Amino acid sequence: MVMGVAEGELNQLEEIILSKIQQRTPSRMSSDAGSMVMGVAEGELNQLEEIILSKIQQRTPSRMSEDTYIVKAFKYHDLGETGWVDFNKFKRAFSPFTPGILDQDVRLIFDRYAPDGGLNYKQFAIEFVRGIRRRPGADMPLGSEAGSQQPQQQAWEGPEECLMRMKGFLNSQGPRAIIALASSFREVDPENSRIVDQESFHHVLAEHFSMESSCPVQDVQVSQIFQLFQQPFSPGQIAYDEFLQSLKDEPLNPERRASVRAAFRRLDTNSEGLVDLNRMIKAYNPTRHPQVSDGTRQPDEVLEEFVETIKDSVAFRRGQRCYPSSLVAWEEFEDYYKFVSGAFESDAIFCTVLQRVWDLDKAPDQSIETRAALARPAAGIPAKSRAGLHHWQSNTLPANKTHLTVDHSQNLMEVIERARKFIASKGLRHAVDVVKNFYAADDDVDDFLDVYEFRRACQQSGITLREQEETACFEKCGDGMPSGQNRGFAKIHLQRFLRLLHGPVIPQRLSLIEAAFRSLGGDPSNEGSSINPSMLKQNFAAEGHPLVVKGELDAGFVLGEFLDTFSLLAHILGGCQNGAVAFSDFLAYYDLVSSTIDSDALFDLLMHRLWPIGEQLGSAASSAELEQQGQQQPGGGMPVSPSKRWATPAVEAPENPIARQRPPTHDGPGAYGRNPVSEAQDQGHPDAHRRFAAPRVGSTTSVGFSPITRSQIVFNDTESGELGAVIQRLRASLARRGLKGWRLLGERFAQHDHRRNGTVMRLDWQRLHRSLGLGLSPEEQELIFKGFSKSRRDGAMDYGECMRHLRGPLDERRHALVGRLFEELVEGGCVPAEKLKACYDVKNSPQCLVGMKDMRSEMQEFCEAVDYFSAPAGGRLSAEGFADFFTMVSSIYREEDEFKLMTTSAFGLRSGGMSTMGGC
Repeated sequence: MVMGVAEGELNQLEEIILSKIQQRTPSRMSSDAGSMVMGVAEGELNQLEEIILSKIQQRTPSRMSEDTYIVKAFKYHDLGETGWVDFNKFKRAFSPFTPGILDQDVRLIFDRYAPDGGLNYKQFAIEFVRGIRRRPGADMPLGSEAGSQQPQQQAWEGPEECLMRMKGFLNSQGPRAIIALASSFREVDPENSRIVDQESFHHVLAEHFSMESSCPVQDVQVSQIFQLFQQPFSPGQIAYDEFLQSLKDEPLNPERRASVRAAFRRLDTNSEGLVDLNRMIKAYNPTRHPQVSDGTRQPDEVLEEFVETIKDSVAFRRGQRCYPSSLVAWEEFEDYYKFVSGAFESDAIFCTVLQRVWDLDKAPDQSIETRAALARPAAGIPAKSRAGLHHWQSNTLPANKTHLTVDHSQNLMEVIERARKFIASKGLRHAVDVVKNFYAADDDVDDFLDVYEFRRACQQSGITLREQEETACFEKCGDGMPSGQNRGFAKIHLQRFLRLLHGPVIPQRLSLIEAAFRSLGGDPSNEGSSINPSMLKQNFAAEGHPLVVKGELDAGFVLGEFLDTFSLLAHILGGCQNGAVAFSDFLAYYDLVSSTIDSDALFDLLMHRLWPIGEQLGSAASSAELEQQGQQQPGGGMPVSPSKRWATPAVEAPENPIARQRPPTHDGPGAYGRNPVSEAQDQGHPDAHRRFAAPRVGSTTSVGFSPITRSQIVFNDTESGELGAVIQRLRASLARRGLKGWRLLGERFAQHDHRRNGTVMRLDWQRLHRSLGLGLSPEEQELIFKGFSKSRRDGAMDYGECMRHLRGPLDERRHALVGRLFEELVEGGCVPAEKLKACYDVKNSPQCLVGMKDMRSEMQEFCEAVDYFSAPAGGRLSAEGFADFFTMVSSIYREEDEFKLMTTSAFGLRSGGMSTMGGC
């Protein structure tokens, strides 16, 4: 009893309801499938499909069928080109044709054609347009009741679509699949009649397209395909060549056929249209195959596949009763690539594979193939000709770049130096591109380049080499240069040649590279030490680059060039493992940079300006130099302060004023102390301020007290105040003119010194100023004249004293450098002017290094200045005169690194103190 109803009565009620459902259920629909699903009957579903079809017909172009238009709409959403879509893609593809239709109704249409959740939209388009599912009493597709997706796909598939599916399957299996299919047809045709009957045809397709494979072909489809190719004059038989022609690319498109033609021409050197198969196999280069280069396949595997397929293809074309021959004709070679062309997805991949495996990018070069056959007359013994009856004349060949004398030997280092200078003239980016070109030429990634790859890389890099120069490179960096016909098989080691091209890094430059890496927080001596790449950007001071200072380049351009070239070179060489920069990566980059910079002085200047080397080593290095040269001040003197950074990086954070160090605590008497300083305190604090202490008896100090603060700090009246400011402005004006400005000022003073007593009058000073164009106002001219004439009773200006104040003092660091240079050049207590001029290496001067002046004008200006300022002492410079001369030089080069180059590298001295002046 359930709710007052017996179980028997409940069963009777269910039977009554079921009978009524069966009365209303259509003949082709089961009662449990639901003639009413989501409230829509089958008739209503048919009406919805008709409405959707009418909208599709309205939008279909006049020259396109409805099913093609539907397939095109689905392909837009089938990104993987699988031929199948799910409900979401079905809904999006049909959304333009289903406005106002509920999603559950669209779902019913989808389930009607795809009960398993996957819809073959090509089959759907045909059924939907023809209305196969809307016909009353239509059967379901074959195999749908088993839930199999593959039989459902094949149920409504025509013979053309089946052929396309078979072709796609064969292409996905590689060249062996379609060649094996052709070989199977050859085996069932022993008479070489090129035709087969239906039974043999069915046997071959069942072998390659069985039901267990991923592309099964049913017996019905085999029969349809057979009927498609059957000819009326030959019932029960088909020409299997026509069948295979539908499965291969016939004909090849122009781009692919051009590559095949180029490959055959490369092999057919005699233009006979025939190539020996063994020579073809020998010329095939599997190591350059893209799949071998990326490591997915082995060279032996690729070569074996080609050998088997080319032999089977030729055998299929000739048949079983052909005359055995190892010669392959052009038609057979082209037909082979028609078979395997479909295995390559795009024209680019097909052409790239042919270009590499047949070395099409290594076009035959007569200088390689036939150079030995030419047998040049100068190949060992100079040719001779009869000059008379009993006399022979030797050495009749011209000595030029083509024909060289027998005793001529090629200097390899001159060749490399020429190539290095050419690369340096093109800039740093071109130097990185050269490395990229040579690594790209090694497409088989074996670290060796043959003659063709080497020449292609040289051509892309703009490097030109003659025959002898190329031979010397191969002998130096490779396995030797074979002669004769085997010359094209020579190999050159890639890294060995690049090391030769870049040259070694001298110890002086290596120490600078190590110092730069150490200043970034790394340890060059530790292989595991590395730095973050952001440190390179933060510490690279592009504003200090000489070309940026000169105004020819922008700091952002220099920084971008450094970051681009560093990252590109690291990518080429496979450096910067785990995103960190090791010393080997830093050294590899600056090894390349060093090869583009010929001057050691310029390399030193760049490293000190671009990297914070001076901040780490300035104090220690300077102290060591002073101690080594013995140039420190007597009594210890003031310690040399660490050198400051030449320029602040653009990305560097500004200095925090709160974090600045406070001045040291003063341990002497207070500035305003009232108690007198005792003798003990005076001895303990020799520099203590005696503001209110009385002078000691017998004291010889001439320093007076300030009238305001009674301090012993005395200012130089000439260097302070208005006069000091005018002198500094005049000194800067002369420094901009170089040594020529100082020389002209001295000459004008001497010309206007009519009394020859070292003075000039007021009018002469004004004429001198006007002729030189010094740029001082009348008030400033008067201020200088009064400042240097107040000590004279005749009212004239002492221009010697004026020159001394204009030169200014030398700080301790520069004074030490000048003293060191004087010790290197001194002869008999003085430096001869001729020796100073002879030892001056103008190409290492700062003005020439940064391109501010040309070497000729700089050398002329320097020699004229030396001759003028050494003339009063008979062409010699004493210690004081030498210091005065370089004080003027110091005013020209305000930066420490420039003045250091002017006193070291410009005269053949190194930073460490070792002289390289040779015979100077």
